[in-house]
Amino acid sequence: MDLQAANTIQLCLVNEVMYNVMDEKTPTGLWSRLEILYMMKSISYKLYLKKQLYGLCMNEETIVLEHLNFFKKIINELLVIDVKIDEEDKVLILLSSLQE
Repeated sequence: MDLQAANTIQLCLVNEVMYNVMDEKTPTGLWSRLEILYMMKSISYKLYLKKQLYGLCMNEETIVLEHLNFFKKIINELLVIDVKIDEEDKVLILLSSLQE
């Protein structure tokens, strides 16, 4: 069952990623290897995401829904690396990123 789960996970990966983890046989080992390779929790990645969040500005051509989705994506990526932002701050950042 573990081998089948690991194979299913590998089938969902693009080739470039799969080549880096293809020797893992258990789902736990596979997941751990993926975390090591692709879950950056470094200070530079936190800085990059925070710069994206605080510098977010909606263009005139951008649809509001696309802008909101991008905002949520940044918030979720920050949550994954254990950076929590208060609800009030999220609202203020989002409102200030919108067009006049």
